[in-house]
Order: sequence, then structure tokens, then C-alpha cells
Amino acid sequence: MARAFSEDLKWRIIYLHHDGYSRIKIARLLHISKRTVDNILQIYVQWGTVVNPWQKPPGRHKTLTQNEMKLRTRWIGI
Repeated sequence: MARAFSEDLKWRIIYLHHDGYSRIKIARLLHISKRTVDNILQIYVQWGTVVNPWQKPPGRHKTLTQNEMKLRTRWIGI
């Protein structure tokens, strides 16, 4: 699985870009790929933040909600 970058590093990319650094210089300075820099800048331009608000949370979806679990415990008694 791909390594997730910290929010602090993503903001550093934004600040360096605003300071006039090119995308290639940012990538070399932070030892990351140019594509990663491009992706983070694209999310920032589109949403105004470095975290994609539509990104799905990791992991498996829950089968039952909390209320359904409470009902299940009442019915079965577990």
C-alpha cells in the first residue's frame, strides 16, 4: 500500500509553491515525486485545503449501524 503523507508536509508543499518554488524544485527538496506535488497542488486549488473532503475512510464498511446492533442484542440477548 502507498505511503500516506502527513498534512504538515502537504501544507509545506503549498507554502513553498506560494514562495515561488517550482514543482520540480519542491519535489527535489522534499524527496518526493513531482506527481505527488502535482496531486497535492491540484487538491488545494480545487478544494482550498490539502485534504480531499470526498476521500473515503479506509477499511471495511460496517454491516450494521449502532442502532441495529442494539436491536440485535435485544432480540438475541447476546
